[in-house]
Amino acid sequence: MIRYYCSGFDVENSFGHGLGEKFKSELKKTDSIVYIPGGPKKVEKSIEKYLPLFRKHFATCQIHFETENLITPDTPSAMAQNMVKNADFVMLMGGDPIMQKDMCEKLGIMDALKNYNNGIMLGYSAGAMLMSKYIIITPGCEEHPDPKSKDSFVTTGLNLDGLSIYPHNNTADTEYPDELVLGDEVYRKSDLIRVAKDYGDFYLLQDNKRETGKVDVSLIKSVDGKISFYTENAGKIWVVGNDGIKLVNNIMPVMKKDREY
Repeated sequence: MIRYYCSGFDVENSFGHGLGEKFKSELKKTDSIVYIPGGPKKVEKSIEKYLPLFRKHFATCQIHFETENLITPDTPSAMAQNMVKNADFVMLMGGDPIMQKDMCEKLGIMDALKNYNNGIMLGYSAGAMLMSKYIIITPGCEEHPDPKSKDSFVTTGLNLDGLSIYPHNNTADTEYPDELVLGDEVYRKSDLIRVAKDYGDFYLLQDNKRETGKVDVSLIKSVDGKISFYTENAGKIWVVGNDGIKLVNNIMPVMKKDREY
């Protein structure tokens, strides 16, 4: 079973630096791909923006799926389950991981996702969080309040590989800053460490776009439960433990000849 946990992609070249070549070698068939949006609010944007983009990037890698399915809140449960079961590629998309989980539970496809072994499963952003042991949201927010703490919200995910990820840790620094400001959110190192003390180690992934336009991407790959770490360009992966946040040091580039800094 092959799974990819991703933060995000370079929208101009989502499967560059060898990732598409990995898909080509790993896919036994390309009969069907199923997309699962990051909650009901992301359905329209998935149709209008993301599916055409991924179709384009798969085609760039000479990967063409005969059937393309998007699961929505209106998809009949039995149909959605069969879509997942029979897909050669399952993509859990970005959005809100809690809404995504709620949608999957209402459609009755959580077990189908847990038991999926037909091909490749890839989750990015919210999708990778749903694949995780724990869905971690910090700082907490009004939409997903934590009854125990205002600093974070944690709930169970699919727990496919016993690991948890937190996406979009976009900083060029090798030392994780005390505060990382991203838009209107502030990620605090102390909050992340507090979560690790309560729930165990987890990983921070990056999809950092530099001023030059180059994108630093990181991902985690699981093959039958064996975990490996990959980056594109100068992507970074940190591990959060109860004693701090450290860079993972055994990272492999997706393709060494394309390694850039």
